[in-house]
Amino acid sequence: MMRGLIGGSLLPVLLAACSTTREVFPPLAGHWLPQSAVLGGQDFPVSNFDGAALNLTTESYEFAGDWGTYVLLDWDGSGGMDIHGVHGPNAGRTIPAIYELDWDQLVICYQLGAGDRPEGFESPAGSQVLLVRYSRGL
Repeated sequence: MMRGLIGGSLLPVLLAACSTTREVFPPLAGHWLPQSAVLGGQDFPVSNFDGAALNLTTESYEFAGDWGTYVLLDWDGSGGMDIHGVHGPNAGRTIPAIYELDWDQLVICYQLGAGDRPEGFESPAGSQVLLVRYSRGL
């Protein structure tokens, strides 16, 4: 009898933990404020973003009138990301990127040109790679 009670009470807890893993980690959804940026090896002042913030849900993004969807290729807090523009200046484009999340800090490195997905969190001189560091906003 005791064995059945223990097994019966643990099963819902285990199922709940497994069913919410995708929603809980990584917690990218939220309001992200750009803190610094580098484009083509040169500092890119965040004032160029005109106060825009990156707003993420579990599947979509919005930034300064540009919005669409994104897919994470890895779920371990860092990895690849494919961004699909739906409306705005990036409509119809797929932007390969990499990301790294550390609690309330998010770094995204976007390939804005015709090149391959960035392999590291750097923006080489002369490239069209945009590296942005964000902090979670309220």
